[in-house]
Amino acid sequence: MDKERKTTPLHISPDYFELLKKEGTKAWTICLHLNTDKKFINTVTSSAQNNKTISYKAEHILMRDIVKIFNSLAIRYDDFNQIPVKAKFLLIYFYERLQGRELSKTYDLSKINQLPLSDRFDKNVTLIRNTSFYETKPELEKEFALPAILTKIHSDHISGIASIINRIAMMIVKADNTITEEEEVLLKEIAKKINNPKVIVDASTYNDIPENDTLEIVLSELHELVDLDSIKKSVEDLTNFLKIQKVRKEKGLKTSNNSLHAVFMGPPGTGKTTVARMLGRIYKHLGYLEKGHLVETDRAGMVAGYVGQTAIKTDEIITAAIGGVLFIDEAYSLTTGGFNDFGAEAIETLLKRMEDHRENLVIVVAGYPDEMETFIQSNPGLQSRFNRYFEFDHFSIDSLAKIFKLIAKKNDFILTEDAEDKLLAILERIHEKRHKGFGNARTIRNLFEKIIERQANRIVSITPVTEEVLMTLTEDDIPPILKTVKEIILFDEEE
Repeated sequence: MDKERKTTPLHISPDYFELLKKEGTKAWTICLHLNTDKKFINTVTSSAQNNKTISYKAEHILMRDIVKIFNSLAIRYDDFNQIPVKAKFLLIYFYERLQGRELSKTYDLSKINQLPLSDRFDKNVTLIRNTSFYETKPELEKEFALPAILTKIHSDHISGIASIINRIAMMIVKADNTITEEEEVLLKEIAKKINNPKVIVDASTYNDIPENDTLEIVLSELHELVDLDSIKKSVEDLTNFLKIQKVRKEKGLKTSNNSLHAVFMGPPGTGKTTVARMLGRIYKHLGYLEKGHLVETDRAGMVAGYVGQTAIKTDEIITAAIGGVLFIDEAYSLTTGGFNDFGAEAIETLLKRMEDHRENLVIVVAGYPDEMETFIQSNPGLQSRFNRYFEFDHFSIDSLAKIFKLIAKKNDFILTEDAEDKLLAILERIHEKRHKGFGNARTIRNLFEKIIERQANRIVSITPVTEEVLMTLTEDDIPPILKTVKEIILFDEEE
C-alpha cells in the first residue's frame, strides 16, 4: 500500500449518513420503477446465468454491482480490519435500504455509530460480500450488470443509476478521507465500465463503433477492402447523396425520402457484415443515427420455440439495435419454417418496430440472392421498406490471394515463393469448384489457421527459433493440394 490505513472505526457523521440516505432513496425509487417495466423484466431474465426460475428484481442487480465495487476496492487492503468502517457501513446500509428498510427509522445517529462495535458487524459485511445477488451470463461477469441491462433497453433511468453507482464508488474510496493515485486510476476504470457498458444480446453480436472514429476513417477503411469495387461505389454514392440531403435540410429545402434500410445479396464471406458495420458508422457521422453500432443476428436470435416468446425475443434484439444497425443474416430463413413456424411473428414485430423507430434504426437483411428476392416479395411490408439493394459476388482468385496475404501480414507472417505458388494452386482449384455456399474470405481465414498450425509443428523443435523462422511460411506448411481442396469444398457444402 502507498499510504497508511487507519484501523480504528471512523465516526459516521450526520453529513455522511444524510448522503447515504439521499443516494439510497434515489436508488430504491428507481428500482421500484424498473420492477414494473416489462422490457426490463424480460431482459433481466435473458441476461441471467442458466436459472430463469428466479424472479430477479432491480435491487438484486444493483446490490450485485455495489458488492462488485466494494470487493474491487477492498482487496487493495492488506487486512479486512483495515477496510474503513464507513465503507463497510455503506455496504450494510445499501443492503438494508434495497430491501425497503431505512436504518434511520430504527436507529438514531448515536446507535448507528455503535453498530460497527457489534460482533456481528464484520460477519454481516463478509456475508453480504459473498452473497450472489444476481448471477449473470459469463459475458457480463466482469461488467456492471444494471447499467448494461439499462443501456440495452435504452432505459431513461440509465443516467440516474450510473450516477448513483459512480458516487457509491467514490464514497467507498474516500471512506478513509484520502485517494491514492492507484485509487484514482481504479475509479476511472470503474466509471468507464459504468458509463460505457458492454451490451450482450442473446444469440447475437453487439459491435460498437471504434473510439475516435470519423467519417474519413470509415471511408478510408472502405477503400482498403479487397475487391468489392461495385459495393464501394454504391456506398460512396449513398454517402454523397446523404451529405447533400443534409445540406438541403439545413437550408430549408425539400429532401427526398431517406430510407436507409438495405438488402445485401451474396454468398458467405464476401464482406456483407463488414460493410454493414461501415454503413452504421457512416450514418452516425452524417447525423442519421445516434450511435452507429451494429447488432448482428440471425433466425436463432429472433425466433423462439413457443407461442408469445418470439415477439419478446425479437423486440429485445431490436431494442438493443436502436440508434444503430440491425444486421439479420440469412433473413430468408424467417419465412421458411413451415405453417406453424414463429418466423412470421418475428417479421411482424420487425416491421412494427421499423415504423416506430424509423428515424433512429436501420435494418440490413442479408443472404443468397434468389432466397432474398423471395423473402422480400413474401410480405408487402418488406417490399415497401427495403429499396436499397447491394449485390456481393464471389471473390476472384487474385482477390482470395490478396486476402490471404493481408491476413498473414497482419499476423506477422510472410510466404516464400514456393509456398505462394502452392497456395495459389489450392485457390485456383477451390475457385473452380466453388458453389453458392463457398465461404470466400471465411474459407481463407480457416485455411490460414490450418497453415500456421502446420508451421508450428514444423518449427517447434528448431533451435534457436529466430524471428525469421517464426515469421516464414514455407511450401511444407501449405497442406496437400487435392486433399485440401476436397476438405474445403465438403466443409462449405455442409455449412
